[in-house]
Amino acid sequence: MKKALVLTSTFPRWKNDTTPRFVYELSNRLAAKGTKIIVLAPHADGALRQENLEHVDVHRFRYFYPPKLEKLAYGAGIIPNFRKSFMAKLNVPFFLLSGYFSARGLIEKENPGIIHAHWLIPQGIMGAMLKNKKIKLIVTVHGSDLFPLKNFVFRALQRKVLKNCDFCTVNSEATKNELIKRFPEYQNKVRLIPMGVDTNLFIRKDVKSKFSQYKKQKIILYVGRLNEQKGIDYLIKSLSLVNKKISNSRLLVIGEGAYKKKLQKLAGSLNLANIEFLGSVPHQKLPDYYNLSDVFVLPAVTSKIGTEGQGLVLAEAMSCGTAVIGTESGGIKFLIKNNQNGLLVTERDEYGLADNIIKILSDNKLRQKLSKNGMKFVKKNYSWDVIVKKFDKLYRE
Repeated sequence: MKKALVLTSTFPRWKNDTTPRFVYELSNRLAAKGTKIIVLAPHADGALRQENLEHVDVHRFRYFYPPKLEKLAYGAGIIPNFRKSFMAKLNVPFFLLSGYFSARGLIEKENPGIIHAHWLIPQGIMGAMLKNKKIKLIVTVHGSDLFPLKNFVFRALQRKVLKNCDFCTVNSEATKNELIKRFPEYQNKVRLIPMGVDTNLFIRKDVKSKFSQYKKQKIILYVGRLNEQKGIDYLIKSLSLVNKKISNSRLLVIGEGAYKKKLQKLAGSLNLANIEFLGSVPHQKLPDYYNLSDVFVLPAVTSKIGTEGQGLVLAEAMSCGTAVIGTESGGIKFLIKNNQNGLLVTERDEYGLADNIIKILSDNKLRQKLSKNGMKFVKKNYSWDVIVKKFDKLYRE
């Protein structure tokens, strides 16, 4: 049986964890197609060191003691955690050493033919150091490991990974363009394969009975981390303008992050009573909120912590038949075909956001068109069945 060691810094820590699941979803489906998948992810306080999650053998490496002081991974993500936490900075050398030696131990034990490293840095570096003539190295670039990491040191590390890998997959045209712009000599290794959507989970359905408190309200939804790069402050500002035209509108914000208090303060300063911060919601319950919503908005911006590499939540919303609005940021402009499967707005433009939200909430015909086209688009291009076939083929090349 073919074996692959998957290196990742983002992976569900326990049942109903709200940590993004795309590495697990991909790994589990590849395992179901006949590859033995061993995942190595960072440990977190409260998580098991080793477990089997359906088809996947999961190992988590400890990198600091006691575990409650492991602050680098999860939550807001490695880069924001590193920038905001002294303890996360202190974790770094131990994270790298523990991750490397844990991976080396699994290679000696399992003898995999493939290392699949998610993110150029740090997993790609580990993969490049562990690769040998018997092991194929595949690296997947998600965006946060590329767009904000521009200085000489990071470019040197990224180049080392690309030099040593056999294939490099990217999650969007935006990520591909940036990667090839920086390292044109390695463009023949690059393959465009986005992360996918579970089109059996994210389906259109009637959820009115579950949300009687929102009866007769027009629901605007945001799902994602609460940080500066997501541009949620512009969405909140736009709500003041929407309220003048749509008196029964309501904004639901799902997610956690360092910007939560700042955003709540902004909403208070604008006297917005029609906004709710719902915190984290389990992955399995997200389809209910997408179906509840009349419009989903991802107002991402380009910032010092990066840009939106893919915008997977937009594809999830489309799969549920929800009309979507996104900004022309990173991979979003390649995911949304303006006025076909969604609407595009320039970055940092609360007036443009408001105009398009009002347009969708006021025009049932437009909303139905975007809904229908969005569902077709995701099923054809982003369903896990389509994506896994592409990765499985790469594993076999």
